[in-house]
Amino acid sequence: MRKEELTRRILFDQPIKILLLALHSIGFSGWFGGVLIGENLPSLFPALVNVSGILLVLRELYKDGWEWLVFLEGGLTIFKVVVLILCLLWQSMAPVLLGMVLICGLLTSHLPKEIKERRLHSLISTL
Repeated sequence: MRKEELTRRILFDQPIKILLLALHSIGFSGWFGGVLIGENLPSLFPALVNVSGILLVLRELYKDGWEWLVFLEGGLTIFKVVVLILCLLWQSMAPVLLGMVLICGLLTSHLPKEIKERRLHSLISTL
């Protein structure tokens, strides 16, 4: 089956996605900024990043199914989740880890659609 046949629709999908992305950006900016300047930041920022991120992942999984995880976008997203968990556990490396998350986030949002939707195993085999 083609991907278009598997995609489910979500009522008010675009406004929901924009709201979640905005909350995700605010949370990440606050968290990363606080880490970079060495301030004790409220736990609101990491919580906002994690809750909005989980909701964004659930949205993608609902729309595209588990197959989304084997695409580059899904793989990078799961990598970001793992790195964010490491960031919470390994505070001394937080600036580097959050920088990695930022770069992966830029890749997942700005790569052309045909690259984001390529399967990870096909990308790995071409390297």
